Amino acid sequence: MRHLVLDIGGVFYRGWPDDAFWGRWSARTGLDRSAIETVLSKSPEHREAQVGRITADEAFRRAGERLGLTGALMREMAEEAYLSDFNDTVAEAVRGLRGRGVPVSALTNSLSTEAQLQARPEFAGLFDHVVSSCDVGLAKPDPAIFQALLDRLGAAPADVVFADDLIDHVKAARDAGFHAVHFQTTAQALAEISAYFPGTRLSSRL
Repeated sequence: MRHLVLDIGGVFYRGWPDDAFWGRWSARTGLDRSAIETVLSKSPEHREAQVGRITADEAFRRAGERLGLTGALMREMAEEAYLSDFNDTVAEAVRGLRGRGVPVSALTNSLSTEAQLQARPEFAGLFDHVVSSCDVGLAKPDPAIFQALLDRLGAAPADVVFADDLIDHVKAARDAGFHAVHFQTTAQALAEISAYFPGTRLSSRL
C-alpha cells in the first residue's frame, strides 16, 4: 500500500513569516530582524528542543531570559511565525485522499509532540501518524529520521510519497528511496501528489 507523508510547516502552514511580521515583532520585542531569525530557527534552545533534549516551554523560557523577554512572548512569536495561515485547500484535498483509503501521515521538524499536533483542531481526521523530531530525537534531513518513519509505518521506501517545502529534505527523502515532491505551490504540489495515486485527482479547487 502506498502512503502519503507530508511535512507540516511550509505545507499546511506558511513556511516563513510574511514581510509585515518582522516590523511588528521588532516593535514588540526590541529585537532586529537578524536577532528574531536567530531565535526562531538557529538558537541553541531551538535546536535542543527540536530534537527533544528540552521541552518547548523550557526553550522559550531560556530564550526569553537570555533576551530579557518572557517565555510566553517567545512562544507567541514562534507560533505566529510557523503556525499561521493554515492551508485549508491542502488539508481538504489530503483529507479526501485519506477518506478513499490512502494512509496519510506527517514527518516534521517541530518543537511540538505528536500528541500536541494531533490535538490541533485543523488536523482533525487528517493523519494516521505524526513523526515529530522532538519525539524521536532526530531531525530532517538526517537519514535516520526517514528510517524512523518507515519503522513507524511498517512500509518500504518505495511505498512512500513524501512532500516537503525544503529542497534539502526532498533530496534526503529521495536518497532514502522515497518518491518525493518539492512543495512550491498548492496547485503544483497537489498535481504532483495525485500522479502517484491512480484514480485520484487532487486539485487546488475543491
